Amino acid sequence: MTIITILADHRNGHHPEPSIRAVELAGGQVNVVTVAEANADALADAAGLLLPDNAAHERNAPAGLRLLEGALSRDMPVLATGGGMHLLNAYFGGGPAQPVNAHREESDAGTVRHQIYLSPGSKVAAIIGSAGMFRVNSRHRLGLREPQRAERLMTIAYQLDDGVIEGLESKEHSWVIGVQFLPERDDEVPANFRNLFLGLVERAQEFMESNDKRRNPR
Repeated sequence: MTIITILADHRNGHHPEPSIRAVELAGGQVNVVTVAEANADALADAAGLLLPDNAAHERNAPAGLRLLEGALSRDMPVLATGGGMHLLNAYFGGGPAQPVNAHREESDAGTVRHQIYLSPGSKVAAIIGSAGMFRVNSRHRLGLREPQRAERLMTIAYQLDDGVIEGLESKEHSWVIGVQFLPERDDEVPANFRNLFLGLVERAQEFMESNDKRRNPR
């Protein structure tokens, strides 16, 4: 089974955080790591890392950065969502997220959504099967613009009206993706964005198989 490490407070019984549920629905096995457990051993058996929205919280950020260091040093696939994308940007030397005006297009049953543009040629566009305009959830009060973006990361999605970055990819790694919105809340985004978690699990499986071959060459 392909193990994905997730930084989370707890499993919350039978009602796990959406990010945990998303990985399990994609066929991955979840290793929940708390802040206290985020050390060098946390990724020992993992083949991928997911940093969800809570990763950027002040009390969680040092633990998230430690996990990123361990994953990126091995070129392990990483998906960061919401505040996790801010932490990814900080790891690569970018500036802190800034307060932004609420991205409010309209409210559907209490969920605020807005339009973003996803660039052709990005990994995310390849994973979900298309590029262009999409309507996604908007749950953030902080955001990144180009002055805060780390030079080592590439903008692959943004909000047209105010230039707030909605997606980043690493130029230096095989599969490192960050998105501002929360695809784990699958009822608030287009259905094809669920493929991000399938892509994470599939890439983690390839990472695991590649490591196995290196350890056990024929």
